Amino acid sequence: MYSGDSKIKKKVTFVLAAAGQGKRMNLNSPKQFLDYKGEPLFYSSLKIAFDNKYIDDIIIVTNKENLNFMVKYCQDKNLFSKVKYIVEGGSERQYSIYNAIKKIENTDIVIIQDAARPFLKDKYIEESIKILDNDCDGAIIGVKCKDTIKIIDKNGMILETPNRDNLIMVHTPQTFKFQILKKAHQMAEKKNILATDDASLVEMISGKVRFINGDYDNIKITVQEDLKFLK
Repeated sequence: MYSGDSKIKKKVTFVLAAAGQGKRMNLNSPKQFLDYKGEPLFYSSLKIAFDNKYIDDIIIVTNKENLNFMVKYCQDKNLFSKVKYIVEGGSERQYSIYNAIKKIENTDIVIIQDAARPFLKDKYIEESIKILDNDCDGAIIGVKCKDTIKIIDKNGMILETPNRDNLIMVHTPQTFKFQILKKAHQMAEKKNILATDDASLVEMISGKVRFINGDYDNIKITVQEDLKFLK
């Protein structure tokens, strides 16, 4: 199937990044396995991807110690019609995504979603894929900064106040043409570059990435205070 019954005739692979350790949460297990509406937190995004008509294949990246759990979970939920691989993650998020990329044999577009960001919407997927049909290599969901931003030095002294109209807070999903994403990760491996998101790597090889205005409720569960959004 190529993007369901839509006019977008592209094969789309969805990568769910579920290998985080959740160190900032001080929990006994990774945050993506927190209970949310009676299911593990990662299932919220996984279900959206599974049901979405544009997505053909799904690859899940998770911690080594949770591989067996994830396989059984997908079996119990009958998800293997779309879930093609469950891959062991790396020591950093970037390495985890690259492990998934190396499993992809044939696709046009790759969508990357953080498992700890449970409020994925179908509109993000559709808008991102459609934008890639135009003159850009990637699309990222985000929101414009509401607060004034300050740049400080290591001593906490303010150096600069950039114009917040040109600043965004970056979310997932992040969507890319597969070949340029693969090239970006290969370059990062060769040059030993570590970035905080995939768009940064694509930018480094002069890829054109466009911002799509998302929603402020598309938060990532990162610190203890974020748990209130799951209630």
